Amino acid sequence: MSEPKIEILEAYKLEFSDDKIKQFIEESWGDALKENEKLEMLAAKREELASVVAFDVLVTDADETFSAGGFKHVALGQVAYDEVYLSLDGRSVESASKPKDLSRFRIYFFLHGVDSRKPLLSSYGELKIPNLKPLPDYLEQLHPFAPVD
Repeated sequence: MSEPKIEILEAYKLEFSDDKIKQFIEESWGDALKENEKLEMLAAKREELASVVAFDVLVTDADETFSAGGFKHVALGQVAYDEVYLSLDGRSVESASKPKDLSRFRIYFFLHGVDSRKPLLSSYGELKIPNLKPLPDYLEQLHPFAPVD
């Protein structure tokens, strides 16, 4: 078996309008917040979401040490979440729990607190984060971002 290899195909900077952030707050808190609390929450969520990046990663010849939780950012120690395994062409979700074939698969996930000047850690070592691009519509529709509380 060959050595495991991980390649970041793309890294996407997520953008959120204030309306979208307000929707996230409403879905999480509903009527539990007063209007002034919602405004404070909007500012906090705006700052929090400014560093969210989606990663599309190709893994080849994975072994038993591979873990989606192995994707971490050195800046804040945040780990990958809400991962899905994509088809090799990246146009459909194959699984939400595990890759179908460890010899070659794509994993797509979100990560908070990303500083693209610092590496992404993986089960097999450090990865240089490529220049961030805008998230394509097809990925937004395929696997939409859902905020964590």
